[in-house]
Amino acid sequence: MLVLNLQKYLALRLNLVIYILGYAIPFIIARPQFLTGTIVNALIFTASEKLDRKSLYPILFLPSLGAITHGVLFDPQTIFLVYFLPFIWLGNYLQAGVFSLARQQKYTLRVFASALSKYFLLFIAANIYYQLHIVPKMFVTSMGMIQLVTTCTGGFLSYFIIKTLRKEVR
Repeated sequence: MLVLNLQKYLALRLNLVIYILGYAIPFIIARPQFLTGTIVNALIFTASEKLDRKSLYPILFLPSLGAITHGVLFDPQTIFLVYFLPFIWLGNYLQAGVFSLARQQKYTLRVFASALSKYFLLFIAANIYYQLHIVPKMFVTSMGMIQLVTTCTGGFLSYFIIKTLRKEVR
């Protein structure tokens, strides 16, 4: 009984740390986008590996809400992130889902597959918005190649975080 309570307590602590960091990272590290995105994506990968499915949902939403609330990631253009929220959330869901579904595959393949799924969704959405003159051209790059790079980099950073968390449990 004591062991089960301790496991629940540790799981709750991990959830809270991940949620708080997810929201706070855009405040703590507002720029450059590469650094902010890498850390946020590392959190999403780590959460995908360590949290149950229901506990995973807040980390898919909180970082983008933090970025909009803080309002400096893209300077005056940050307001355009509002248009991307559903796609960012869906992209994060795809990232976490593909990564989790591919558990039997090598870690590198899991990271690349999930990064590509997120990249294609966000890049297509950004191009459509740009072609419709809804967002500036900078969002085609920031929701395209930068997302692919930060998602992959975050995935590899997460590898070391997960390894460290495993050592802490032992």
